[in-house]
Amino acid sequence: MVQLLQKLSIRATNGPDKLLRVIKNPVTKYLPSEARRIGLSYSAPKVVKLHDYVAASTDKIPLIFVVGAMAHGKIDVDYIDDFISISEYPLSAACCIGRICNAVEQKWEIL
Repeated sequence: MVQLLQKLSIRATNGPDKLLRVIKNPVTKYLPSEARRIGLSYSAPKVVKLHDYVAASTDKIPLIFVVGAMAHGKIDVDYIDDFISISEYPLSAACCIGRICNAVEQKWEIL
């Protein structure tokens, strides 16, 4: 993360490929226009089972999950279509991303 903040990108150790890159605002110009943008927040009014939420979505519309990397507060952006909570307890961003990956793996039947 330090390298990402200092050099604005992270390169692969065995080649010139960029693995991560900091992008300029607005973020929406990098996202598909037809995608469903879902914000995850502990304080969201709607608590859902993520597996059921992802399974109910169609494969024709891509899902974009916005996960806040902060200890307190909620995501405050205008491009979110739906705010959901996936637990009745606060979760770390790493745990949320793990749950998202697991739900998508189950939907696509990846073993």
